[in-house]
Amino acid sequence: MSLFHSDNPKEEQHSGILGAFSVDNIKWEPEDVEGASLVAFRYPYEDFPNGSYLQVAQSQMAVFTNNLGADSSSDGSAGQNSQVSVFVGPCKIKLDTGDSRFAPFRNVTHSLTGGSSAFHSVVYFINTNYMNELRWGTTDPILVQDPEEEVNVHVRAYGLFGAHIEQNDSGLAPIQARKFLVKVVGTRGQYSQEELTSFMRAKILEYVPDLLANAITEENIPILKISAHLSDFSNVMKDKLVDYFDAFGLTLDNFSFNSIKPFEEDLAAINEMKIQRKRSILEAQGNAAQMDIESEALARKRAREGYSYQQERGMDVMQAAASNEGGGSAQFVGAGMGLGMGVGMGGAMGVGFANLASETIGAASGVSGNGAGSDRSAGAGPASVGAEGSQAICPKCGHANPAGAKFCLECGSKLESGRVCPSCGKVNPSNAKFCLECGTRLVSPTCPKCGAQLPEGTKFCPNCGAQIQ
Repeated sequence: MSLFHSDNPKEEQHSGILGAFSVDNIKWEPEDVEGASLVAFRYPYEDFPNGSYLQVAQSQMAVFTNNLGADSSSDGSAGQNSQVSVFVGPCKIKLDTGDSRFAPFRNVTHSLTGGSSAFHSVVYFINTNYMNELRWGTTDPILVQDPEEEVNVHVRAYGLFGAHIEQNDSGLAPIQARKFLVKVVGTRGQYSQEELTSFMRAKILEYVPDLLANAITEENIPILKISAHLSDFSNVMKDKLVDYFDAFGLTLDNFSFNSIKPFEEDLAAINEMKIQRKRSILEAQGNAAQMDIESEALARKRAREGYSYQQERGMDVMQAAASNEGGGSAQFVGAGMGLGMGVGMGGAMGVGFANLASETIGAASGVSGNGAGSDRSAGAGPASVGAEGSQAICPKCGHANPAGAKFCLECGSKLESGRVCPSCGKVNPSNAKFCLECGTRLVSPTCPKCGAQLPEGTKFCPNCGAQIQ
């Protein structure tokens, strides 16, 4: 190698004195679409001579690496051991590389390092244009749990995003540029927008499945209603992805879901579950409503005919006892004692039911209910229950006549109409609620829910189970 010979192509093309050549202008001006689509570009010429100018255009940053440093000050003084410098455009910087501009001095220095420059320097240009409307989408289904049905559902998600490399913040721009070169670009000479989009899309798909599944659970939004919350999910995802992009020197400008769609078979299964649950609810409501209607009808019937639920049950028991043909008179007498005790405990049967029980037992045992013998029973017969569920007691002979009878069937005396007190036998007006003679309640209390008549002291309705205040 001669003192005036150099392998630098720019020096070979120059025919100056002592191999000197004009000051370099280092700049990047893409001339075609392919060049304009590059995000990072390494300047092909390296090892710049001292005093070269670096020109950085608008929407560009330049990262200058040199073992001595760079000078961006107005007085042209050299930097102090700065290995990497970042310049934000538009600007024009005079570089101090430490490598002489004259070939003889450079070649002597290079000979000490095997012919290569001892002051190696490289320039990277970074395009800071905003990249918007970049598309992303899941390649594999995302498994999420529907919070309403509590089943796992496979969904696919699609949307848009946008990003850029920070330039406006002078304090943040150098940090972001260096992170981007080190973690994303590496040693590649060119890095296109398409490559950056693929890189960011891979990062989105790395984080979004877990973030989306957690967001659906935290927000408690059913899969079938998720379309109405795409905007909310977009904001949530963007806030959580900002830090992931920042780690690579990128600023996430926007992120949105265009669609979150469950698989058709999962959607059909969820719809079927909802239909079955709705059908079960309607059936349960229908059964309950039917039971309420029947209970109300029975309560109205009892109120209209003047007897309570307990009285109706007592009548059923006595009729069953009377229809038993194999028990004998002793059994009927025992049954009558049991019935009498039950009626007495209920407190709601009254004199009419006591007589009815006596007549029923007497018919089975050959003894009349009032103790008068078979003649009295044959002449008058057992007392019957009228339409109002009560009996007309003769004030003269005490015979129990059917409700509504105007004359006593035993003695022919005229009967007074009204409510007969079960305690003292006083005939009260038909609308009286308490006996005018002794104060005994004449009308049993009724259930506020189903209308069934209740025994005194009842705390729960025996018909519907409602609590009595």
